[in-house]
Amino acid sequence: MPMKYLLILSFLCTQVCLAQKRTTYNYIIKFNNSTGTSIEEKTYYVTLQEIKSLSGQNRLMELRVDGFDFEDKSATGRAFSTGAPNKSKDFLNSTAALSDLYYLKKPLQFTVNKGLVNVDTSLWKDEIKRQLHDWEIREDVFANAVVTTFSGMSNLAQALYFSSLASMDSKTLKENEITKDGVTYHILQRDKAEIHVNYSKLDSLSTLEGNTRFDVKNYLVQVGDRNVKSTYVMDDGQKITSRSKMSIQRGDKSQDNPIENDYYDMLVKGSYWSTALNLGDKVDSVKLEQYIEVYEPKYADDRNFIIAKLRHMQKLDDYKQYDKALSSVSPGMLAGTHHLSNKINSDDLSTDEFREIIPLLDDQQLYDYLQYSLSQHILAKDTLASQRLQIIASQFSEREKAAAQPMYLWARALQTENIDSVKFLQQAILNTGEAYWNQGNAGRYALLLQQLLFKKGEHGLQTLQHIIDKIAPLYEEETNELRFIQKAHLAYAYYLGYERAIDHEEQALSFLEKAAYYSPKNGAEKAYGSFYDRVFLKSKENYSEDYFTALSKLGKKDVALQSYVQEFLNNPGSSFQSLSAFYRENYDEASFSTFFKKEVMSQLPDAPLFSLKDLQDKDFTSEQFKGKWTVVDFWGTWCGPCVEEMPKLNKYYLGLKKDQKSKIDFMTIACHDTKEKVQHFLSDNDYEIPVLMSDNKIQGAYKVRGYPSKYIITPEGKLISTEFGFDWQTLVSQLANL
Repeated sequence: MPMKYLLILSFLCTQVCLAQKRTTYNYIIKFNNSTGTSIEEKTYYVTLQEIKSLSGQNRLMELRVDGFDFEDKSATGRAFSTGAPNKSKDFLNSTAALSDLYYLKKPLQFTVNKGLVNVDTSLWKDEIKRQLHDWEIREDVFANAVVTTFSGMSNLAQALYFSSLASMDSKTLKENEITKDGVTYHILQRDKAEIHVNYSKLDSLSTLEGNTRFDVKNYLVQVGDRNVKSTYVMDDGQKITSRSKMSIQRGDKSQDNPIENDYYDMLVKGSYWSTALNLGDKVDSVKLEQYIEVYEPKYADDRNFIIAKLRHMQKLDDYKQYDKALSSVSPGMLAGTHHLSNKINSDDLSTDEFREIIPLLDDQQLYDYLQYSLSQHILAKDTLASQRLQIIASQFSEREKAAAQPMYLWARALQTENIDSVKFLQQAILNTGEAYWNQGNAGRYALLLQQLLFKKGEHGLQTLQHIIDKIAPLYEEETNELRFIQKAHLAYAYYLGYERAIDHEEQALSFLEKAAYYSPKNGAEKAYGSFYDRVFLKSKENYSEDYFTALSKLGKKDVALQSYVQEFLNNPGSSFQSLSAFYRENYDEASFSTFFKKEVMSQLPDAPLFSLKDLQDKDFTSEQFKGKWTVVDFWGTWCGPCVEEMPKLNKYYLGLKKDQKSKIDFMTIACHDTKEKVQHFLSDNDYEIPVLMSDNKIQGAYKVRGYPSKYIITPEGKLISTEFGFDWQTLVSQLANL
């Protein structure tokens, strides 16, 4: 063999041997973070490999994340595991997922010297940016994703080294107790190979405790844990406690990752955070078709791919394409998504698929399907709907039976003319337990049967009181998520009693007063599900007006007036008209302005004071509102309804600006936004509205529940809140002209 080939062979053998001698460590790193009721657990399977020696004690290292498990144990239930990606749930609902998926694609190289990790910040941020650009990550999350991804992976690398004592000289390291930066280190054991140390720090708002065993030569952790507990005091004085736990264990082998690299591309490009399938704000059908062509051959049976495909198809104008795709997907693949609810409402759903879907529905989905959809088909006497209701009520677990049984008993009552049978079925509903009245919405069906019995001449007030007694505890339980639906049932039950006792003035008025009392007092109490109950019961949303009118007819107009005033104070946005009309009809019309300003406005809460900066960084305080009626709009460039109404708001503002005699001012406050995004948004659309930037406290002070939200501040600094969709322009105009 020629000499040059021998040299090449020798070189290759040397390289293979060197590669085999590269020191490799496998780690399992676990994190448990909790704040309030939020608890997240994450486990990383990591490989650390020495690439080569540099000058002195410097080493070039490479950290690779081979896999991870994640679970959010709070209400969201987000989860993901590289070991079982098909079992993931809502993982990509958070931008934090972008960082984890990046770690799986790209290893991190860094240098280390005696436990001190050094990462080339500029180099690796550029690497991250390249990947995020390839994923076509949305502009509004791009910058933050770069920062969190870099810091997260850097922290992983640093966690593997016990660098806290790396700068100590050999003499100090021989001491049994060392204090550095307020942390006390107790050396529990030391020998030539390793040091075992625990450490702690305590101050007024936090505690730190840890326990680590690390190699003396390179400061690499063998095993360790670190616990941090912190207390934060919020603006309202509430104390929030957070706990962060980390444990590290060196192992023999890291988790195998059978997932191919393009799988992560499929996940991200199909997520909320990517514009890869969009053209502007809409889904691009051509890009979506290309996405499906690329990934469907490999991932046709992957749940994450299926959900991404369906989500984008649903946004297209062609619903037939979505319905066709949905019909071909097995129910198990759709569990935990709204697509499962869509599938159960499909016209061509087979009985076998129906049976498969029911136990997969969560409690809310099951409630929605029964109370909002199936019940309407039962009312229309649909045979298939009746068959499906019977299946749910009789062939599944107690959960499904509780959800369906009250409706099933009502459906049976619709099929009989026998009064005793109706009474028997109503009593059967009354005998059911709390779950039937909550998840089964038994109040609706008990009241429907009570209506039927009243029409047939049955007195039934005692039974009606029994219904009220069943519903009342469910409303009074503040943790009950359906309590406002129960409250609406109470309001109607008392109104039903009022109608039945109409010939007994005192008793009737007492019923009507309670109907008004249990009527919703604000937007938060207007339960969405109550709309469907009103359709069935032919009831009203609010009985306050009926009660006030009854008081007036009985000559109790002063009592009625005070009730109107209280209603306005509880729900000022939508009850001004009623108060104004009643006063003008029953009192001196010319004096309403004086009465309202003196007797009503004085009872309104004070508008929270604030000091914010505008887009020119000039200070603006709420004191500058004094003397005018001011509309304040809380919004954001990220908020679809906010952006949609902006042309209307801009026109409104320009009209006020043009009218030099206007008694109304207008101001907006951009929340969860950046000054740059707001400036670009205004400039791109030629909007002139005035904007203040939120300090992330003001929306809490104003108790903003959603966006956009409008508030009216009186010239004296009192606060009037309005509900979403309410005609605030008319209201503020009427108020300003008093």
